[in-house]
Amino acid sequence: MKKVIMLLTGSTLACLLVLTLSLGVHAQTGQAEGQQMMQQQGTAAQFSDAELQKVATAYLEIHEIRMELQETLAGVTDPESAQQMQEQAGAAMVQAVQESGLDVETYNQVMQEVQMNTQLQEELASKLDQVQ
Repeated sequence: MKKVIMLLTGSTLACLLVLTLSLGVHAQTGQAEGQQMMQQQGTAAQFSDAELQKVATAYLEIHEIRMELQETLAGVTDPESAQQMQEQAGAAMVQAVQESGLDVETYNQVMQEVQMNTQLQEELASKLDQVQ
């Protein structure tokens, strides 16, 4: 379980960054709605078991995509090729989130909360153990 938690904290930020970069700039209205929702939820957001299960499924797929990308990039010297591979991986990560039944914004909200909430981190780690 500690390995899963370490995996969560170590690669979560990288996953969030790639997903955020792959989405581009959000519309101002979307950002305002997201901020408003976070304020309503307070500092300790609550997520359902079903949402956490979907996040776990998406997370594992994203982790695989990220590991494959790292291996592939290790032998690439051309910056344009590297950028193209990163963009393709980002699109694949977004697709993985959507195929799990979530939107990227919800996935990112859960993963951000996981970084700050040890109880949620443990709940997600448990879901990851179940999925593996």
